[in-house]
Amino acid sequence: MKDIDLKPPAPVAAQVLKLVGILLILSFFVDLGVLMTAPQFDNLQWQLNLINQLIDRGVTPLIGFALLYAGFWIHNAADGSVAPPGQNPPWKDWRFWAFVLSSLLGLLFLLVIPMQFSVTGQLAEQANEQINQQAAQAEARIEQEQQQLKAIADSGRLADILKSGQVPPQQQAILQQLQQDPKALDKQAGQARDQVRKTQNQTIAQTQRDAMTSRLRGGLRSFLLAIGFITIGWSGLRESR
Repeated sequence: MKDIDLKPPAPVAAQVLKLVGILLILSFFVDLGVLMTAPQFDNLQWQLNLINQLIDRGVTPLIGFALLYAGFWIHNAADGSVAPPGQNPPWKDWRFWAFVLSSLLGLLFLLVIPMQFSVTGQLAEQANEQINQQAAQAEARIEQEQQQLKAIADSGRLADILKSGQVPPQQQAILQQLQQDPKALDKQAGQARDQVRKTQNQTIAQTQRDAMTSRLRGGLRSFLLAIGFITIGWSGLRESR
């Protein structure tokens, strides 16, 4: 009687592990389905967010398949019965398809790596183009302001214009310097251009660093998830043969 009382907990534990594993796997696909309800495949930022969400949620099904694997192992260990070779084809057992799904998810996370690299690179290129456009616009404004101030300085009415108080304070300070140093305007414009280019280079460098960090983080995590899924999938398929 004692032996009979001790045997049931193992199958119950196996059922619990399998149930929790299935729920975790289903929750992952539910989340993925919600993310895909309003697809925007022409939007690179949406694509990157989808990839990052997929990687962030990848641990959930991985734990689910690990629990399934443990549940199957406990069930088999407690049952102690093995079907004769060739009696039941593997594909007629739902456990076979669970491990196939695990292997396919592993393949998916391997494919995610080049996808993430590509999308991150395209977003970085777009950001760099925008930074370059902003820098070009800033230099154009500097050039326009420089031409306006030169026109005022060459008009012969510089003293009268300064006395009128109609010039903005910043331009007035430059015009006052022009009275003492005719090259002050060129120096000021050159410093402004240097500052714009310095900010441009720093921003581009930061964009490249952010892209590289995102690639390394996403690529390594996706690779580790792929190893986990493929290991569980292949191990289960090998044992189910």
